[in-house]
Amino acid sequence: MKYSKKTIKTGVSFPSELLRNFDKVLKEIGIPSRSQGLQEAIRAFITINTWRIGGEESVAGAILVHYSHDIKGLEEELTDIQHEFTDIIPSALHLHLTKEDCLLIIVVKGAVSRIRELTEKIRSLRRIKQLTPILTPIY
Repeated sequence: MKYSKKTIKTGVSFPSELLRNFDKVLKEIGIPSRSQGLQEAIRAFITINTWRIGGEESVAGAILVHYSHDIKGLEEELTDIQHEFTDIIPSALHLHLTKEDCLLIIVVKGAVSRIRELTEKIRSLRRIKQLTPILTPIY
């Protein structure tokens, strides 16, 4: 497909309940048109998913790692992994959520392939509760 910089009209089909909810949110947050709302939604979709398929594109963001402090050795393993990726990790923040649970926020900036490698290595620990990358392309 060849695209130009002009606006292109397209038709989209929605289940009625989805469209009703979409219109409600648009109104509540003050977005004046479906077109503008869909453009924002599509940009968010691209941002959320680009890192999964990209190669050497640059992205920046954070990887949220929710884990239990009570699992012996897990914090040390997470630290060791981070030390392998200092080229893409400028900073990290540790939060105490409860007496047992912690949230590690790893700030990342670099090639998608390298960030994907980091997330896969953390996920392979299998003892974490949740891993959520939040990344945006660097244009």
